[in-house]
Amino acid sequence: MKIMVVGSSGYIGRHVVKSLVAQGADVVAFDVAPAPATWSPPAVPFIQGNMAHLEEVMNAVIDHGVQRIVALGYFMTPLLAPDCRDLLNAARVNILGVTHLFEAARLARLDRVVFASTVGTFGYQDGYGPEPITEATESRAPKSLYGLMKLLNNGLAERYAKTFGMQIVKVHSAAVIGPGNTAFSRQMIQQPALGRPGHANWPSGAPRNIVGVADIAQLYTKIALAGKVMHDTYMGTGPAPTGREIADIVIKYLPEADITFDEKARVPAWNFDNSRAVKEFGWKIQSLQEMVLDEINGTRQAAGLASVTI
Repeated sequence: MKIMVVGSSGYIGRHVVKSLVAQGADVVAFDVAPAPATWSPPAVPFIQGNMAHLEEVMNAVIDHGVQRIVALGYFMTPLLAPDCRDLLNAARVNILGVTHLFEAARLARLDRVVFASTVGTFGYQDGYGPEPITEATESRAPKSLYGLMKLLNNGLAERYAKTFGMQIVKVHSAAVIGPGNTAFSRQMIQQPALGRPGHANWPSGAPRNIVGVADIAQLYTKIALAGKVMHDTYMGTGPAPTGREIADIVIKYLPEADITFDEKARVPAWNFDNSRAVKEFGWKIQSLQEMVLDEINGTRQAAGLASVTI
């Protein structure tokens, strides 16, 4: 089974490549820039290409006999900043580029595309009431341009699947944490791990749904390799601890840690039901403490500091 990971050099992509290789998959890596040498398995060919150019995607698919795609490439971190000005490039990659992946899969008649969607399409928790959010829940009011773009991608995926009889599987991933991450946990976990003040951009008493990078990579791997996939959408979500619960674990291992919160922030959607993915794929998720400790020690090791233990 030849699987091309698009966005292979990114934070999650590097973990997915290694996870697929560990399961014996024949992997092709595709990205605009190579991954760090320590993250490049020697048996995996790397294609330097831009998903914003359809011909580059098609050449990679045809030349390497690709059968399935894991679509992780996205212009994400800069777009999450309210002062992001590179909107044209964001649209080229996130709208046109993702559509190119679907179009290449259609033209080459690939078996499956696994698309990295996000829980960010669901906006704020107060729009849903007390009921769990499942794959059948209609997305309401994404809170960011990133979420809006992913929502459009989801609609295009569904139209491609319906119109052309393709299999495009969407995974709504929660906020990913782990060493090297550049999202919220960088400020809240990695900075204290380096002896600096930490900050959480949501209230201390409010839950937030998270998932460990190794866990979400495991789910993408399972869906990419499965002989049969029963549904077109899965919740790639984990536990939903409060800000204080995460901070307490950080302080447990780093007693001098100083973590502040934005107590006035509106709470993003968090009450997700991941039972479909857990049951269908036997998906196993780390405990909250394991996730936080992994990010603390991975950060410290990269900085040449000793790991922490209790």
